[in-house]
Amino acid sequence: MLKLENRWYLLIILPMMAFSCKSKITAQQPSAPIALVDTVKPDWYRENYGQVVMIDDNLVVKKNDSYLIDLPLRIVPDSTYVFFLSARIPVELFKRSNEFYPDLQHFVLIVPDWKFYDEIAKEASKQGMCIEPATTNFYYSIKREDGLVRVDSIRRSGDDNPGFDFVKPASPKNMLTVYRKESYGSVCCPRDPKWDMVDKDDSFLHDFEQTNHLKVTKGRYVQMEGKEGEKSIYYTLPELASAQRLEFLAAKYAQTTPFITQLFAPQTVPFVSEGFNKMKELP
Repeated sequence: MLKLENRWYLLIILPMMAFSCKSKITAQQPSAPIALVDTVKPDWYRENYGQVVMIDDNLVVKKNDSYLIDLPLRIVPDSTYVFFLSARIPVELFKRSNEFYPDLQHFVLIVPDWKFYDEIAKEASKQGMCIEPATTNFYYSIKREDGLVRVDSIRRSGDDNPGFDFVKPASPKNMLTVYRKESYGSVCCPRDPKWDMVDKDDSFLHDFEQTNHLKVTKGRYVQMEGKEGEKSIYYTLPELASAQRLEFLAAKYAQTTPFITQLFAPQTVPFVSEGFNKMKELP
């Protein structure tokens, strides 16, 4: 029997096999082949995961193989976050994207074994049977350290899966939802080369708004961070739909970086309303 904590998300998988259940013949639950299931548990693996954040299709938009998970999260330093990936986003994007919650240093990603489920669905269709597969997931530990990404994984099936406690992230008060943050270093000692791009950046924003009829500069904040002109600019994109946000984020990323497909996600940061480093909205 499946654990109670896991049974509900079979509802994600079983509808795609509903067409095969017209037959009154029901097969026993097939399990993943033993040779394909990992038996050695790494030290990061847990028998129960609490505070699991679900990433489903309702939160995801896609364009040209890039994705936006439009779910603002507050990232607490040195914390491990756990995500259950119901949407079919390539796992490789989570491994290499530096735009997926940029401040997040370590997270666990739980992904259904879609290949296994698809094979079961295909076999069920051939046999005219209703087949309920054993719950089978991949578990990935993804760590970002000193510019490097370290990935470890384990595959579990049936009752070997851990229990889950899901949580819906709340938006605390006095927080700013940030889709993109751009930081500038010193203007002089030594000079950050990004300062030489300011005029080109203003031109880019103007042209993007005119071409796409979108207001991306509204809800843009600046925060001073040092005595030599250091600052950060925050884009909150309040009036845009998720697909429009992705369009801007992809274009802005490609402005300064040779573009490859990316995975974007917004973070929440405390809104600073007073002091030297208070946040001011830009015109």
